[in-house]
Amino acid sequence: MTITPEQRLAVTEAGDKPVELADPLTGVEYVLVRAEVYRKLQDLLAADEARREEDAWSGISRKARDHWARENPY
Repeated sequence: MTITPEQRLAVTEAGDKPVELADPLTGVEYVLVRAEVYRKLQDLLAADEARREEDAWSGISRKARDHWARENPY
């Protein structure tokens, strides 16, 4: 797909800021951003998700270790 002349003007006027669009038929709102910005956001979200998953596994491991230590004091 390509952008419309109206979208090009909106992007140019917005500079580095995202452009908010609304579908007049459905009322659904969209945000138009440069592809490089979108990809950076995807990478940040993926890294954050990986960190949260790692934190969750660390918590589970810590709880299991503590439980084992209480059950096996020697």
